[in-house]
Amino acid sequence: MNRRSIYINGRFLSQKMTGVNRFAFQMCNALYSHGVKFEVVAPKKIIEDYQPEFPVTRWGILKGPMWELFDLSRFLKKRRNPLLLSFSGLGPLFYHNQVITIHDLAFMVNPEWFSKKYYLFYRLCTPVIAGNARKIITVSNFSKNEIIKFLGMPSEKIVIINNAVSLQCKNDNKPDNPVDVKYILSVSSLDPRKNLANLIEAYNMTGLKEDYNLVLAGKCDRLFNIQSTGSIASKSLGFVTDRRLVQLYKNALLFIYPSLYEGFGIPVLEAMSLGCPVVISDIPVFREIFGDAGCYVDPYSTVSLKEGILKVLTDHEYRRILIERGYECSGKYTRDRSAGELIKLINTL
Repeated sequence: MNRRSIYINGRFLSQKMTGVNRFAFQMCNALYSHGVKFEVVAPKKIIEDYQPEFPVTRWGILKGPMWELFDLSRFLKKRRNPLLLSFSGLGPLFYHNQVITIHDLAFMVNPEWFSKKYYLFYRLCTPVIAGNARKIITVSNFSKNEIIKFLGMPSEKIVIINNAVSLQCKNDNKPDNPVDVKYILSVSSLDPRKNLANLIEAYNMTGLKEDYNLVLAGKCDRLFNIQSTGSIASKSLGFVTDRRLVQLYKNALLFIYPSLYEGFGIPVLEAMSLGCPVVISDIPVFREIFGDAGCYVDPYSTVSLKEGILKVLTDHEYRRILIERGYECSGKYTRDRSAGELIKLINTL
């Protein structure tokens, strides 16, 4: 296979390494380690967090979605329309020879979670790009059904390739604790659907404030409805490096993720893989992905959230079971497994 016969949309290299962008980076690393020949096309400015071993071509003058819609389109046209893979974001609007990835359709489920500009842009572009693409990758059966429901895509056009554990700790010892007290952890973007306001209220209801801190980590992005998240931003550590994120997971007494809507739930998998018991929303996608490895709570009920926190903190046998099940669950979602599914898809194209 000629190296230049497959190109990968590298816009993610110009963005912070959040869950979706980490998925894109890991898929590129996995393909490269399996000997697949490809080249990543990226904007001129790449974030230093990424240190790619795979080949990268920097191209164009634009930024953000405009780079995908115009600069990337021109690049592909010059190379006679080769196969393009996009693992995050969008892609060229009217380009046919491409595979796109849709992690979820949260912006269609509840537009109020997002800025009006973001919602209108993706509401307009996503159906067009999905309709023109040869295949659509998504990360769960739940998201596949959402794509069928909201975009009207045929089932056979959609391929499920699960997210995988990507955070790694170089040794088995617990790293230094980045927070000098006992704490409960939640890792997510400051996004209204992450339900952080209810989490904070439930934490206050537990009566544990003197003994346990609530630590939030995740960036605040202008694509979300900031009116719903601005007051929470002051309580968050903000974006943290992978090294510090590993420390946070490994030293937390429990991880809680009360999200109202997800396509998969990468932070939950990360926490499980690092031995942290999890309290999670009782939503269909989490039942699909995590099975009996989490303590399920009603995300709309602060009482249910409070009870879930207290149960995992006080019932030591239950904690042990959750940790064991978490290791088992996270072990099913590996980079090599996801890469194998992706290579099967590439071979069909």
